[in-house]
Parts: sequence; structure tokens; C-alpha cells
Amino acid sequence: MGRVSVRELECFVAVADNLSFSKAARQLHFSQPPLTRQIQALETKLRAKVFIRCAHGVTLTHAGAGFLEDARAILRHVDHAAAAVCYEGQEETGRLRLAFIGGYLDVKLARLIKKFREDYPATLVEVDDQDSPGQIKALLAGELDAGFIGTRPLNPIKGLEIADWGRDPLLIAVPEEHPLAGIAKLRWQDIQGLSWVLISRQVAPAFRELFSQLTERHALAVQIAQESNRIQAVLTLVAAGTGISMVASSVKHLIPSGVVFHPLPSPQPFVRYAFAYRPENDSPTLHKFLDLLRKSAGRDCCAGVQRAQRIVGVT
Repeated sequence: MGRVSVRELECFVAVADNLSFSKAARQLHFSQPPLTRQIQALETKLRAKVFIRCAHGVTLTHAGAGFLEDARAILRHVDHAAAAVCYEGQEETGRLRLAFIGGYLDVKLARLIKKFREDYPATLVEVDDQDSPGQIKALLAGELDAGFIGTRPLNPIKGLEIADWGRDPLLIAVPEEHPLAGIAKLRWQDIQGLSWVLISRQVAPAFRELFSQLTERHALAVQIAQESNRIQAVLTLVAAGTGISMVASSVKHLIPSGVVFHPLPSPQPFVRYAFAYRPENDSPTLHKFLDLLRKSAGRDCCAGVQRAQRIVGVT
């Protein structure tokens, strides 16, 4: 199989976005025959058809739809790499590739990234929205410098250093019309045997482990009515009456109405948030970010960050 070129990827994405060869050709500023040849060359290299022509344009084949996300990611990496070289060529001070979980982006995290950009305006900061497993995979592959991976894993992750950077109380989310909505102080027995809507284990394995620990500790019979890969969908399903859920308090802002949030029974359980990176990463830019994270973290989180900095040599 021949190597696919960046130009072929650009042509493929343009056609996929427009579902039209003629519109894609205008977008790319050349005529349709060369575009057709680029797609044909791509299909020859992939040994698969990526488009099916129809009366009103084209549609993606199953193989083409699967390839589209990878093509977009490759082009993003090319653009990021070019931007980084441009910065370095202008004697800029570095590059930091971060990721976070979109549903858990709160004011504290946004301010932290904003403060770093203000302190180091010449540094190229790339921020991406990825779920926890995606971040871990990218970190181990060297595609990210660090990631706010959400709930701290219960067990170490080989090849990564994990530091606490914050925590949130866990809440029970119930529909507004649910009998529990009007209860001032929940007891564990109040949520016994109810149906649950949860974030999926696929995208939030550490949170689901924490949920399992708590429910087992309090002998709760859990009936999972539905799961979702997005916390916004979980809250929408709760509002629709599908079931109750357990969530971090930082996600309350994602749904303005339809859901009532209650603290969990005492002693109040918390979710600890984790910051992950490869300990062998000696990037000075990462060290600077770790220093800012240490200064910004709460007192209960500083020890983990300070330990992390000793490992990578930050003083």
C-alpha cells in the first residue's frame, strides 16, 4: 500500500464536508478533474472506495466514514506541528499540548489555562477535548504533554505520573418531579433499588469504579436503566425521568432546569481530579505548567503536585 499524501487527505475531507466534488473543487481553488484524480489515487492506496456517487452528489461509504475521523486528526497534527515549528523558528518559548474532559471544564480550570497563557504569551498552548481513555492513549503515545483526565484512577497507570489537582463533592441528581426531589437530607436507604443513568465505563472507567465502590460499601442494589458517553446526555436523561444519577458538583451548570441535586449522605464522598503526564517528559514548558498547577491547587492537592514536580526535576 502506498503512503497517503496530505494533499489527498485534504481533498478527501473537502469532498466529505461538501458531499460534492464540484463544491469541494471550488473550496480548494482548482478544477474538478484534478480533484477526482486525487480521490482515485487515495482509493487505490487504501484499496477501498470512500465515496459513492449519487444523483445529488456523493455519499461516504462505510470505509470512508470510518477513515474521515482519522483523516481529520492527521491534518490537525500536521497543522499543529507546522505551528510549533513556526513558533520555534521565531525563537518562541515552547509548546504545551493539553487535554481535558469537556463536560468537566469549570471556571477553575479555565482560569488556570488562561493564567498560563497570560504568564507565557509566547508559548503555543494547544488544548483538546478528549475522554479519559483517549487522553491516556495519547499521553503514552507522546501525542500530549499532559491531560486533565477526570477522576483519579484507583490504580497506577504504567508509564504515567498522576497528581491530584482538585476535588468536588459527589451529588445525587434526580428528576424535578421525583419523590426524592423534595427531601431535604437524603439517606442511603432512600436511593436503594432505584434505576440509574450513568456515564459509561468506556469513557469514564475511574468514575465508574468509584461509583461501584460507594454502592458496594452501602449495599445498594443498582439497576442501570441507561448509560451514555456524555455527561450532558446523562443529565438530560435524568430530567426526562429515566433514572437518577451520581455526578460531580462541577457539572450542575450543564442543565439549567429539570434536575434537582442533593448532597450524598454523610460522610460526604468526593471525586478527586487527576492531572497526568509522562514522568520522562523533560519539557521546560511542562515544568512551568506544573509549577502553576501547584500554586493554583488547593491545600489538599498540593502534596501530589509537589511530588510530581520532584520526579520531573522542578524546584
